[in-house]
Amino acid sequence: MCACQNPEKKDDFASSIVADSENEQALESSLEDVKKEEAERNKMLSSVGFDRMLHDFGSIGADADYTTSFTIKNTGKKPLLIYEVKASCGCTVPTWNKKPIAPGASDEIEVTFHPGKSQLGQQDKTISVITNTSPGVAVLQLKAIVNPKK
Repeated sequence: MCACQNPEKKDDFASSIVADSENEQALESSLEDVKKEEAERNKMLSSVGFDRMLHDFGSIGADADYTTSFTIKNTGKKPLLIYEVKASCGCTVPTWNKKPIAPGASDEIEVTFHPGKSQLGQQDKTISVITNTSPGVAVLQLKAIVNPKK
């Protein structure tokens, strides 16, 4: 048997970017712009508190609605904006007031859980609340043990 005897060609690549004072000044200028933008964004941040992070429905039946409300409170000094509330599953539907929450004020996020016949046993669902806080996402949880409909 014979093997192919092609020697590998090695290319030498040289960098075309050379660090100099002009490049460093441009980088510093870009970093300063980013720092200013972040400082402006931070001025608009609020903080948030919840009455609880988990709701356990306990033992429930399939193919029915179960609703709970989470209290959300603006614990900051700027208006609290709820950009979005997303559930991890289509069987869980959150509703909330789209208006800003004033500092010190509270509101409700209502969550309806409707487990289907195929969702028997232990169920764990999450609801992501996206706000103008740092960090910008809080995760609420729902738990239930789903039994067949009688």
